Amino acid sequence: MEPTLSQPVNEKRCSSLEEAERQAGAEAANTAGFSVPVVRFRQGTRTFLTGAIPMSWVISRLETRAAEKRSALSETKSALNRPEIPEHSRAIAKYLKENYAKQYIIPPLTLNIQQKANLYIVDYNSDFLPGYLVIPATAKMSITDGQHRRKGVIQAMEEMNDEERDRFATNALAVMITCEPDIKQIHQDFADCSKTKPLPPSLLAVYDTRNPSNRLVIDLIEKCDLFNGRIDTTSKTLSKKSTFLFLANQVRQLLKELLCGSYATPDTDFERRSTEQLATEQQYQAALTKYASYINHLTTAIPVWSEIKKLQPGALEASQIPAKRVEGWVCLTATGLNLIGRVGHNLFTKGVENWKDYADKLGSNINWRKSSEFWQGNIIMGNKVMTQQAPLRIGYEKVLASIGLTSTKAEAAEKAEAAGVAAAN
Repeated sequence: MEPTLSQPVNEKRCSSLEEAERQAGAEAANTAGFSVPVVRFRQGTRTFLTGAIPMSWVISRLETRAAEKRSALSETKSALNRPEIPEHSRAIAKYLKENYAKQYIIPPLTLNIQQKANLYIVDYNSDFLPGYLVIPATAKMSITDGQHRRKGVIQAMEEMNDEERDRFATNALAVMITCEPDIKQIHQDFADCSKTKPLPPSLLAVYDTRNPSNRLVIDLIEKCDLFNGRIDTTSKTLSKKSTFLFLANQVRQLLKELLCGSYATPDTDFERRSTEQLATEQQYQAALTKYASYINHLTTAIPVWSEIKKLQPGALEASQIPAKRVEGWVCLTATGLNLIGRVGHNLFTKGVENWKDYADKLGSNINWRKSSEFWQGNIIMGNKVMTQQAPLRIGYEKVLASIGLTSTKAEAAEKAEAAGVAAAN
């Protein structure tokens, strides 16, 4: 059976696209409605419409009916949307305000129309047909998927001045329109639209370069002899047999250590700080040069890193990397990389001019083997590498003492505060 659009949309076949445009325009002009160019297409047993609407319509023509938090089952079932997450809407609004005059993208909204409307389409023997949907002046389209995008657009426009708002209002949003009267199917459509897989952190660190720290991840990988060609940029985890050395997200954590002094810095704080400290191209290039020089110097100073640097990425000899990993080296773990980044943060925060001397000591004074007594009781517990902040802090202090450094003022204050809390307990 041929799929058809559900009521209340009424299809009117026309001999040509020009005739469809003429009839739709006439209806819109005589009823104060709106004619929207669309394409009618099939998915499964249903047909849909797709097109674009101006940003100005987001406020006046789209509606949501979100469930309240802690709602009873009956209330949730009668709602069209899940409870709103205000911080999600806020993040979208912030993104739009910062980028509306540059380059940005908003994924299509999925809408549903339940009021009577006429669709003028060409009378061709095809499941893929162009046409014009006439939306009555009083009709509103409900949002099946995209309530946070709608709220973000509205919040962004409310915070713009008149000139900014007028400019943004001329932009448009892609939409897919269903004509679905069954609320159970509307709920199912929302659930189906939510079956997207989020980007793994490593891929997000590569793709999302609006944050200068993510751009720094890419550039640092390319400028560091140890990293270039040896970083997995698509996976969430690194297998023991991988010929890659680290994940892109682990390099991002290294940058959190270098820039902020802790891999556990929340992403919002990390993005804010990187935006502030790397605001100009000059500041960005200075940070990139400093951090790349640090890692490249350590690649020569730490013996196992130096050995890996000589292995050609992608070649057969790169198969030696899993063997190195099995040997057990702290500096080949994410925890070890974070520790190295924290030492770098110490050196650069203090403005130590002879930082290379201390970097050399990281190679000569520290035994990076997991089996070394040096790491027992801090980063290594038995044979297990600890990833928590407390063991890393203990290991870090031990490394500082071994190479002749002291904690920064901020670290010393944090240590004193932690000691005071422990004493009080």
